[in-house]
Amino acid sequence: MIRALVASPLLLIVAVVAGCWFAYGQIDPCRMLAVERARNSTLPTAVIEDWTQLEGSQMDEGECVSGLFDAWGKRLSDWL
Repeated sequence: MIRALVASPLLLIVAVVAGCWFAYGQIDPCRMLAVERARNSTLPTAVIEDWTQLEGSQMDEGECVSGLFDAWGKRLSDWL
């Protein structure tokens, strides 16, 4: 019982980190946000990704995480 209580959060954390790694190829939230913004842009991804990384470098990690959750929420609402 105690093993399950300890193992469940650890497995959830591993699943989230692995999912981010497979989706974005990195774990840094500002770079993940840059990739997410580049994917949602009308410009080619290779062109806009450098610009969004430069823009994200001016943000702290909390702002990047917030922007990433906003982007995921928008994607989820568009999907539904």
